Amino acid sequence: MLIVQSEYFKEKEYAYSRLLFVLGVTIVAFLMLIIAGERLHIHDFLLKVLVGVSLFSLLHYMLILKFPNTLVKVRKFTLFFVDIIVLTLGIILIGSSGLFLLPLYILIVMESGVSFGFIYFYFTITISSVSWVFLINSSAYWAEHSDTVAIFAITTFLIPLVYLKQMMRLHQRHEKLHENLETASYDANFDALTGLPNRKQYDAYMKDLLDQKSFFALLFIDLNKFKEINDTYGHDVGDDVLREVSRRLSLSIDEEDMLARLGGDEFVIITKRKKTFLSTFLQELEHRTIGQYTVDDVSVHIGLSIGVSLFPDDCPSETFLRKYADEAMYMAKKRNDTHHVFYEELKSS
Repeated sequence: MLIVQSEYFKEKEYAYSRLLFVLGVTIVAFLMLIIAGERLHIHDFLLKVLVGVSLFSLLHYMLILKFPNTLVKVRKFTLFFVDIIVLTLGIILIGSSGLFLLPLYILIVMESGVSFGFIYFYFTITISSVSWVFLINSSAYWAEHSDTVAIFAITTFLIPLVYLKQMMRLHQRHEKLHENLETASYDANFDALTGLPNRKQYDAYMKDLLDQKSFFALLFIDLNKFKEINDTYGHDVGDDVLREVSRRLSLSIDEEDMLARLGGDEFVIITKRKKTFLSTFLQELEHRTIGQYTVDDVSVHIGLSIGVSLFPDDCPSETFLRKYADEAMYMAKKRNDTHHVFYEELKSS
């Protein structure tokens, strides 16, 4: 998501700066026409071309704002293609004065690679090469000064090539930095063993729910006799059991529920299901999770104890909600007739 947004802002920024540049050139050309009068009648056609490019730039900018994720590559390829074609036609039209426009090839080629990547860099180099051939074959003046075109062509190749290695190095550093940031963000928010959200995410999600002040249930889940599993079969088997429990618990929740591992063999589920559906949800959760699990030719029994507290019925405070769910969970461990206990049952008793 971040990458997509970054690409969007890059294209938007480039389109906006390009629009301002083309409008500026058009205004300058228009003022030159007024000052020179009929002496620059050939520039009248060029001015129309510039106005057309300005409208195209405005359309391109509006398309980015309206449809940021639609035809992204087509927009970019079309943009650079139009730029180079218009530049070449302008140089042909104004003859010897076109010498001052030749450096713009370098600007377009460099900008394409820096802003959008190497595929656009190679594309603009290719289109520029075709344009130089067309320039020499279509204009008698530039056919006579083909050596000048060749010098600028070589320069347009060489300058980007000098920086190409550096660009690639910067790109690789950027990718590595982005990868490291993603890894650090994942490690900070997810449990390394099970891949579930950790306590940090649980705290943030809980805070958001409390701010919303809408009903939810907090389920504290603890594995029965997990210490015996670790002591008897080793921590490797215990880790496999924790991963299997997280997988089984995940099968019972939906997108609006949150399942997190707080540490050890303690899990928590936050659900917004209505109170009338909680018993059914708990029965399904227990049915899918509780049972035998075989790992490394060892069969262990997975058992759960679940304590449930309700917001705001039991308490509006996160600290006490967690305490009440914990108390209900320990009560469930002591009972043989059920795997879950609601805190309201403790209050009533």
